[in-house]
Amino acid sequence: MIQRLKQTYPDAHCELHHRNPLELLMATILSAQCTDERVNKVTPNLFARCRTARDYAEIPLPELESIIRTTGFFRSKAKSIQGCARRLLERHRGDVPKTMEELHQL
Repeated sequence: MIQRLKQTYPDAHCELHHRNPLELLMATILSAQCTDERVNKVTPNLFARCRTARDYAEIPLPELESIIRTTGFFRSKAKSIQGCARRLLERHRGDVPKTMEELHQL
């Protein structure tokens, strides 16, 4: 299946800027009801401030909300980011899981 998709869409790529699975996960949370372009304007500051799941879990909520404010629904997204980070720490030692099933459980 993966090979067929690669053949059919050889130039497919993710528009969200990220360097690792954790950054992609957090950018994906921010992308709800928001353009990838807007998310990509916010994430450099966010990724500079938060590099690990622990950083996301421990950043003061008002600071996180301030960083992501322009993505819309920032209060809800900030809580989602922190909840996701806490679950990563509790269930996966801070690592992003590799299976879709485990990702859905976050």
